[in-house]
Amino acid sequence: MWDGDVVVDADSHILEPPDLWLSYIDPRFREDCLHVERDPQIGDQLVMHGRRSALIPRLGGVAWSPDQPVRDWNTLPPRGSSGFASYQESVTPDAWNGAQRLAWMDRHGIDVSFVFPSLGLIWPREVDIRTPYARAHFAAYNRWIQDFASVDRHRLVPVAQLAHAPGGADKEQVRGLADDGFRDVMFPVGTSLTDELDPFFGAAQECGIRVHLHKVAIPHNLPCASPTSLAAPGADPFVNHVHETLPGQTMLTALVGSGVCDRFPAVRFSWHECNAGWLPAWLDRATESWEITCGRSRMQQPPAHYLLERDTLFFSIGLSESLANMPADLDARLLLATDHPHPGAPESPQQEWEATLAGVEIGRRRALLGGNAVRMAQLGTEAQT
Repeated sequence: MWDGDVVVDADSHILEPPDLWLSYIDPRFREDCLHVERDPQIGDQLVMHGRRSALIPRLGGVAWSPDQPVRDWNTLPPRGSSGFASYQESVTPDAWNGAQRLAWMDRHGIDVSFVFPSLGLIWPREVDIRTPYARAHFAAYNRWIQDFASVDRHRLVPVAQLAHAPGGADKEQVRGLADDGFRDVMFPVGTSLTDELDPFFGAAQECGIRVHLHKVAIPHNLPCASPTSLAAPGADPFVNHVHETLPGQTMLTALVGSGVCDRFPAVRFSWHECNAGWLPAWLDRATESWEITCGRSRMQQPPAHYLLERDTLFFSIGLSESLANMPADLDARLLLATDHPHPGAPESPQQEWEATLAGVEIGRRRALLGGNAVRMAQLGTEAQT
């Protein structure tokens, strides 16, 4: 804690260990499951169904050292005869060890971390998500992340994954996660937002499950080839990187406009790595659209009601995101996040957070550091259950 304030990291990550699926998956799928193959010449490879991932070019490459920042493995220059370090050698000690993660949090004054997958945000794009094969991998991940967080479930909050199951089966999936102790789940993979998801939202409301929408895994509800990506083949990396955040905006519009927030008013949603500086402009446009389409929309209230008056929509912001132009009435919606241990995550979250919060009055500071997250997650009320 910093000066007595509760500090919550709303978006941290693990890096899945090489043997996660081999060790945790249903034995029926073990022979053909996801795994990491050692390749010092081009870098270790994620393999699925006997083929290498097309979206994850390299795992590892440079041996981790406390004296250097985490490198982006995909942009490393050729290593020549020395080859690339293994995936196992390249990750930070806390990447897949819960006790080490707590030690890292202690060093940086972080009380609670919400923990998301890394490879799990990407590999589902490369398989048929409707198959038992894919569902078995999500189940394996959920078992593993429970073990990761078991060292202290008050401080490590695991976020589960699941694939959409049509015909109302989502309800049983959510109830199963709740029975296993989960209180957080990512938006179901393999679907866009339709009334078919009402059983999912109904079970989330019934079980007190929070729903998280994370960049690169958010369905965008647009008529594009991929339900989770606006990237165009051959486009400049800058263009595709910017587009990664747009599904967050389309999903906010869809959730409010489709009436989900009215039918399931207790479900809490959090957006991650989508930034939040666009919220004021979105609210202006959404208000104009509401006035034009009022009476023809499924929304029961104007957009400001959902964003400002209800306490159910939250948005994490990166450590370098400025608060200078953020209206005070949106403060209650914001959560701070590190993105640790991904490339580009700061070596000292406290130092960067202090720069973001410089000059911020004490009440606003406390809300951003952790007060909003505590309220969103009802930390302290359910931690005893």
